[in-house]
Amino acid sequence: MENRSIFNVPLLSRGWKKVAYVFFPLPVLLVIGLAFANPNMDPNEAAQIIYGFWAIGFGILNLTKEKVEDEMIRTFRLQAFQTGFYWMIWGLAAIMVINYLQYDRLTSEMFTLYLALFLLNLYIFAAFQLQKYQASKNEN
Repeated sequence: MENRSIFNVPLLSRGWKKVAYVFFPLPVLLVIGLAFANPNMDPNEAAQIIYGFWAIGFGILNLTKEKVEDEMIRTFRLQAFQTGFYWMIWGLAAIMVINYLQYDRLTSEMFTLYLALFLLNLYIFAAFQLQKYQASKNEN
């Protein structure tokens, strides 16, 4: 395949990790500020703001280059994305079952795209970090 293919996902430079880490405390501060500005704000909106920012933060971390981008890291990255989707599917199914058992419906206000993207990116990040840890442990 050519480098211009739609299947070629360009990875971000390592400097983007610093930007990604800003996305974790920032929404908490933003939500606190919004709570003071609008005391009647829906708590679900606050949660969605946090989920959205954290999804972006983990997404940036997932697409940031490693020190060495070799074939093993590329394989780990692919496996992490596959693992993330696998666990997201089971996690969403579990949330639907819990909602059905508790509220007699499959959906809830908290069951949103922001939550799904946050969980997906968190699972991908965790799977990638676990694979790197296990590989480094096996080298020693």
